[in-house]
Amino acid sequence: MKVLVVLALFAAIGLIFLFYKREKNIQKLLFSLTLLSVIIAYAVVGNVMRSIMPLFLAHIMALILAYGGLIYYILRARTQWILWLLPALTLLFYVLLAWVGNEHIIRFS
Repeated sequence: MKVLVVLALFAAIGLIFLFYKREKNIQKLLFSLTLLSVIIAYAVVGNVMRSIMPLFLAHIMALILAYGGLIYYILRARTQWILWLLPALTLLFYVLLAWVGNEHIIRFS
């Protein structure tokens, strides 16, 4: 499974640079690389949610959809903001659940 994740990252980076060579659009290159790094950051931060497995699985699905939105942007140059915001929404929902569920912690509230 880890091999597929690494191959997907290399495929995205390869597509980004391939389309940059063809179109010479530096703005699209920088936006795509920034978006890919944000998706990777969401994946790393999302490991905190392993304590709530259904929410963690929803976060993984949101990451897959965000990656699909990135590939769609690379190929068609059309933005899919809702797909890119889904991982952030699952993280926000986890923080909300942690805040509501940990009312006995004085410094957290």
